[in-house]
Amino acid sequence: MKKSRIIAISGIVAAVVIITIVLVFNFRPYLQISQVYEDPARYHNQEIQVIGTVEGYSGGNFNLTQDGMKILIDVSGITVPDDVVNGIQVVVMGFFNSLFYLNATQILVQCS
Repeated sequence: MKKSRIIAISGIVAAVVIITIVLVFNFRPYLQISQVYEDPARYHNQEIQVIGTVEGYSGGNFNLTQDGMKILIDVSGITVPDDVVNGIQVVVMGFFNSLFYLNATQILVQCS
């Protein structure tokens, strides 16, 4: 095998390994509220993404709910999308406090 071919193959393999590592460490799956309730200390002071239903929204903070469980969403410091209304499912990203309080950094609303 030619030296240039070995170098090219090594470069491709290294790139794939680096991309895989970056994706694994930066991947944060959407958590159900029930998952957060199972072990809130695990997520304390961590940035998480939680999916749930909007409840009690009237332009400010609101609750994200699932089957009677809820997390208070603090929206101070972010712009809430116009599509956020009570009863819809959203994903909220932010920093979690084990007292079931999430300081939101972003809210994602499903496209209609």
